[in-house]
Amino acid sequence: MQTNNNVSFKATRLGMVKVPAKIDKQWKEIPMSFVRLHAKENPSDRLALEEVKNLWNGKNLSASMQEQSAICNDPVFAITTQSANFRNLDPKKIKALMTTNRFEKGAETAEIFRIGVSPEHAYEQHKNKREIKHLGSTLVKKFVEMINKKTNVERVVAIAQEPSEARFLQKIKMPETGSNIRYQNFELKKEQFEDFLK
Repeated sequence: MQTNNNVSFKATRLGMVKVPAKIDKQWKEIPMSFVRLHAKENPSDRLALEEVKNLWNGKNLSASMQEQSAICNDPVFAITTQSANFRNLDPKKIKALMTTNRFEKGAETAEIFRIGVSPEHAYEQHKNKREIKHLGSTLVKKFVEMINKKTNVERVVAIAQEPSEARFLQKIKMPETGSNIRYQNFELKKEQFEDFLK
């Protein structure tokens, strides 16, 4: 029997989430998958991010997230309607993306770099005309929930470089810790995790 010592990375489902979707003119909670992509190690994940960038026309930070993951190997988390076969992610089913720092190796801080929602479901672009809502906030909350359960991370931080990013973080009630001419800083401490997740 031949053994294969090659490590095979693929998108990993970390859990399930429920988000409101309009079905037959009524809002209902539908299940989606919360996944982590391994873009640098897995060509299929890398291709999925490139295709998401194309599908979103580079908007909603999709281009910078794809580039960041390819160059820096930063973690990428996503919400997708896909429920199986995560070895081959369907880019059309990815509804939200987020990049973070590599917080696994004993880091005290998990930093959220970029958050993007598909243009057809983004509040900034469609407000009350969306068929699916709360994708960005659900992604952040599921990430914080994972951090709380599986790591020793003491804080989650985010830096808003654009007014729309600051408005989003304020809307989901992430505490603001100060700002300067270019950035607004947000920080959620470990003792605040549980309240944030309610």
